[in-house]
Amino acid sequence: MADQPRPFGLVIAILLLACPAFAQRDRDNYVSGVSFEVAGEVRLPNGGPPAPNITVQLERFSGGIVDQMPIDARGKFRFSSLQRGYYTLYVTAPGYKEVRQQADLQVVTRTYLVFELSPTDAKVGSGSSTPVIDARVPLSAQEEFAKGRTALTDKKVKEALIHLKKAVELYPSFFEAHMLLGTVFMDESHFEDSESSLRRALEIKPESAAVLVSLGEVYRRQKRYADAEKLLEDGLKLEENSWQGHFTLAHVYWDTNEILKAAPHVGRTLQLKPDYPDAHLLAGNIFVRLNLLDRAVIEYDEYLRLAPKGEAAEQTRQLTLKIKKTLSEKKK
Repeated sequence: MADQPRPFGLVIAILLLACPAFAQRDRDNYVSGVSFEVAGEVRLPNGGPPAPNITVQLERFSGGIVDQMPIDARGKFRFSSLQRGYYTLYVTAPGYKEVRQQADLQVVTRTYLVFELSPTDAKVGSGSSTPVIDARVPLSAQEEFAKGRTALTDKKVKEALIHLKKAVELYPSFFEAHMLLGTVFMDESHFEDSESSLRRALEIKPESAAVLVSLGEVYRRQKRYADAEKLLEDGLKLEENSWQGHFTLAHVYWDTNEILKAAPHVGRTLQLKPDYPDAHLLAGNIFVRLNLLDRAVIEYDEYLRLAPKGEAAEQTRQLTLKIKKTLSEKKK
């Protein structure tokens, strides 16, 4: 059934009250030319010289590699010309445990991180960085997991699945491997396998908001909307600041034509992660449905700025031109 027209003032009030991010972003300036940067250094135990073949990998917090580089002779690295947002940095070196830290470039434009490496046979210390994998996971399983991640980086999905499956065979309680398996299966549209892997991860860590959100996305893609909504709400109770949870729930409501329920969640997404292109795209779509065309143009323009070659870029570009033409004609 098509949405009934709503009074213009009521729509504005609902969006401004339930979705403060939309109200705020009229005052937000995504200033072009601002450069964001992550720099840092990698230290070895006892202050030893940098080991060879140490690589620092930069990923978006939501997943997806942005860049990677070796450290220099002084153990330092620098990623520049980044977009505003949240990032995760991984440091890997043969014979040392992989470590990671998160970089918040939402407010500050530059941050400096220090990584303390420890040998793979050492006990977990109290350094400033956090091991990716539980220390109880056998080295053989960790190696298979690392090979799986590397294969994914190289876009070798079948090879990655082989290594990840081997990792969980070697250690059935390997949470990170089950989680990553579920994500890979989901991306490959193998939803039953994805659900199975994520359910196993949830058995290992029942209070994991990340697993609940991922499983909610699996159900959304299967159009199991009621199940998806329940899992996503549970995930957000555990981690209210999960932008992935808010965005996926917004998408569930968009898919089920509950536009006014979708609005506050996409707004919260943009508060938490304003550099996420798909959230701007969904916000634009919502504003079009609400006949707030001027606000839709703002969101579409931001989507195109962040993802000029995105999957929906050309279609969005054409739609934006049509809307701008319509608005221009109304002003005459």
